[in-house]
Amino acid sequence: LNGENPNTFNPAFSNGSIMDIGYYCVGSAIELFGEPNSVQASAHVLPSGVDGCGSVTLAYDGFNVNLLHSKVSDSLIPSEFQGEQGSVLVDMIATGRGVERILRGEEKETLTLPQTENHMFYEAEAFAKQLKLGVIDEQMKQRSLTVAKVLTEVRKQTGVVFPADQ
Repeated sequence: LNGENPNTFNPAFSNGSIMDIGYYCVGSAIELFGEPNSVQASAHVLPSGVDGCGSVTLAYDGFNVNLLHSKVSDSLIPSEFQGEQGSVLVDMIATGRGVERILRGEEKETLTLPQTENHMFYEAEAFAKQLKLGVIDEQMKQRSLTVAKVLTEVRKQTGVVFPADQ
């Protein structure tokens, strides 16, 4: 950071790693598995008071979801779902781009479905539909509330407090 405090690491903007890039992995986990039974989080908190990177474990009945998020480094690895019979790899978990299944002892199988080039299209379409109908999708609303609850718990455990919290 060279001693600078850009907006992305400025607590006045309620920003940092978990609130920015981490939102996508938390949101995807909640969409796939629902509200976790418990949350365990750790983070590297920068001198500005926001997290630069961290990890989150979401505990469910019979399995855990381990999430890594960072604004100070880049990852080149996909999301991976591991099971007894094999794995599913997902490039860009929030959009489902590049999905592959690898069963034990078998060849990699591509499961990616055709998508529009603009990865925000589907989200914008769903939002516009809700505006047009004047109805909020309850499932989307509940997911948003659950994600906010988990992000708040992560910040509580890692000591990230924003001026807006006061």
